[in-house]
Amino acid sequence: MIREPAGRCVVQYLKYIIDKTGKARDVGAVAALVILVLSALFAGCAAEGGGDGRLKVAADIVPMADFCEQVGGDLVEVETMVPPGASPHSYELTTGQMRFLEEAEVLVTVGMDLDPWAEEVFADVVDVSTARVVAGEAVPAEELIAAGDEGSGPEQETGGHERGLYDPHVWLDPVLAMGIVEAIGEGLAEADPAHAAAYRANAEDYIRNLAELDAEIAEKAALFSRREFVAFHSSWVYFARRYGLEQVGVIEELPGKEPSAGEIADLVALVEAGGVGVIFAEPQFSPRAAEAIAEESGGRVVVKILDPLGDPDDPEYDTYLKMMRRNVEVMGEALR
Repeated sequence: MIREPAGRCVVQYLKYIIDKTGKARDVGAVAALVILVLSALFAGCAAEGGGDGRLKVAADIVPMADFCEQVGGDLVEVETMVPPGASPHSYELTTGQMRFLEEAEVLVTVGMDLDPWAEEVFADVVDVSTARVVAGEAVPAEELIAAGDEGSGPEQETGGHERGLYDPHVWLDPVLAMGIVEAIGEGLAEADPAHAAAYRANAEDYIRNLAELDAEIAEKAALFSRREFVAFHSSWVYFARRYGLEQVGVIEELPGKEPSAGEIADLVALVEAGGVGVIFAEPQFSPRAAEAIAEESGGRVVVKILDPLGDPDDPEYDTYLKMMRRNVEVMGEALR
């Protein structure tokens, strides 16, 4: 794969920072970035020629990275763009990540505006010959849920929308994740034909694990005595539809838009009227609004933490399978 000269990735990072801030008015910051560019030029930016022969794969979030590692095994080097604890909606890449992107041979993203900054950055930095896998494109259109629609039943409408206007949290449905894993296997095979059979075999093995996970979650969810919940935002609509739960409301309808006092009052009335007993918050966001609603409910509502992204440094959440099983345990504590 032919790459442009070393230092291109850091030059693009300088452009990225200036674009993000509108104007580079901070002379000290610009000077630091210039030094960084010059250092990268001398260092070769991505240590060209110093690789270990593994396929370089960039993934936007931890679950996509885990899928890539499960399918690629020892044949791939995977870098996660959005680290644990950060929100993909607003994350800003580091210079090291920009370097890796410049050298990546496969790029795996969720798409559907999960990380709206990504397309512009990737267009500037990622090589045109890089294989692309977009999870949202691996999910059949009839399975997608329109963004902002809090319904989760089988009657969910899916037609009449562009893919960018669908809820992007497709990986939280293990059945939809099977199609994503299959697409990743094909993407790795395209980028590395010599090991295509291994990638496809690994994908098939992991899809069997996802089928087992689906059956296990269905069995546990069937025992939940309550089905309704309020979510911090619409992460769990695909999961809810799959397993017969109902997301009746969200705290943040748009990422980063905290609810007003009136909206909190409306949510309190909603949970009281519907007998909702739990709000599922997320570790990537402050639980302050969720706790305020629980307090206003007079203790009738509890706040539980579900992690839709996982954390490689936490043994309970360091793989997709563990993450999903732990989230179902937390749900069971609140809904049984």
